Amino acid sequence: MGPSGIRDQSANRQSPVGPQCGAARGHFGEGAVDPLEACGDERLNIAPCPCLAVALWYYRLKAMLWVNAQRETPCTRAANQAIRSGTHGSEFRTGAASLGAWDALPMTTATPNLSRRSRAAIYAAIFLAFIDNFALLPVIGPRAQELGGTPLLVGIAIAAYSLANLAFNPIGGILADRIGRRRVVVAALIVSPVAIAVYALADSLPLFLLARVVHGASGGVLAAALFALLGDAAPVGERGRTLGRAGALIGIAAVFGPASAALVSSLFDVNAVFLGVAGLIAVGLAAVLPLIPETLVVTPATRPTVGAWRRILSEPRVRVALLAIFGLEAAVGTVTGFIKDGLIQRALEEGRSQEEALRYAAGASGGLFTIFGIIAIALMLSRISTRVDKRGPFGISLIGLAALVGALTLLAISPTFTIDLVAMVLYGIGYGLIFPAAAGAIAIASAPEERGRANGAFNFSFDLGISAGPILGGLGATAVIGVTPFAGGLALVALSLLLLPLAARGAARGATRG
Repeated sequence: MGPSGIRDQSANRQSPVGPQCGAARGHFGEGAVDPLEACGDERLNIAPCPCLAVALWYYRLKAMLWVNAQRETPCTRAANQAIRSGTHGSEFRTGAASLGAWDALPMTTATPNLSRRSRAAIYAAIFLAFIDNFALLPVIGPRAQELGGTPLLVGIAIAAYSLANLAFNPIGGILADRIGRRRVVVAALIVSPVAIAVYALADSLPLFLLARVVHGASGGVLAAALFALLGDAAPVGERGRTLGRAGALIGIAAVFGPASAALVSSLFDVNAVFLGVAGLIAVGLAAVLPLIPETLVVTPATRPTVGAWRRILSEPRVRVALLAIFGLEAAVGTVTGFIKDGLIQRALEEGRSQEEALRYAAGASGGLFTIFGIIAIALMLSRISTRVDKRGPFGISLIGLAALVGALTLLAISPTFTIDLVAMVLYGIGYGLIFPAAAGAIAIASAPEERGRANGAFNFSFDLGISAGPILGGLGATAVIGVTPFAGGLALVALSLLLLPLAARGAARGATRG
């Protein structure tokens, strides 16, 4: 691009902030950028590098920023790092904020340049946050039955976690914005192993159900705060890849958790699973606690003002992310809930005995989910995950949802294992494309002081989808003879795909938030 303008990479348009603007203002010169007119990473690009110059007057930004358009990429990359680096004092940031430049608010990010150990601690906390629920899913029902639960109460015990998780996702986001990320993460990681230990020690079903609710609430709070923390720590331009790594860890937990729980319960009993997971989280907490950073310093200036939720939901990239993750998780809940039953039914129709059908379904489902996991994790760890930083989430989410529609359609009509295999390949492609795009878009499009709320909404859509898919599928299969349970999830994913262009309408508020 020539020196006549600077590219707003998110909106993919030209912003006329080149020499004409500087000349119009009389004394700013060629390439000057008015911070009141700049957007996204063009706002307050005040990194101490040769292409930028700033003059201060009574702690207010009086002069404009000199940006050499020939070196716009280094300037953009340095944008928010300069504000957070501490090079400039609080008076400068407050003065710049008074001129309307939100990026200059008093140090919203306390630890922008995190050490590798701190980043590893965040990823470890994400693994711990998801391994517990995945590992416990196979043993919650049997434990509730041991305590005298009827089929209805067993179903309530299984659903109690998800319902509490759903309710506390937005609350966790609000707390992460109000009191900081670290406090919420640490508190939730302390509550979680205690609640899991109560599963094993409970001598009555009401106590067990109470532990499920507390565990679900801590999980909802934890997920929102963790993703906000990771979004803060992710470098500008690398947020898709950073959140993709988190998605890969969640995928590993989804594969490793149930398998390890099944092994432990077969060697010992279900209580050994509960105590083992509680011990794993407790030991992990002790290891990561000193290293988990605080990325949001809460001050009156950084607290969101009235209308935070409206601002978040009016951002097209956020709406696309919420709709895409809802469709993805509707597919996840449907596939994980019904694929094994479908394999058993097919084996019985082929003339196998009940025992042979169960063995076949266990082996076949394990192989299918392994294929899915390899493809999804490979995509989330690849450079494809960075496309959301450059092009936004719409195109990637559109392709991903289309792949999920294909996967669920094939599973609904599949007569052979080969068709199942093709469906799981498409399922892995959809997951691997959508998760980093949606999670990365939340980090990109939300301001630091509102990122907790945005991730609360993200995890709410996540849990709503994973619950709605199997519920709708089960209701459809029960109410209408001959309807496959995959139809419910398929309908929700197709609806998300159709609504995605509507969600994407509107102008993005700047390229990238800090």
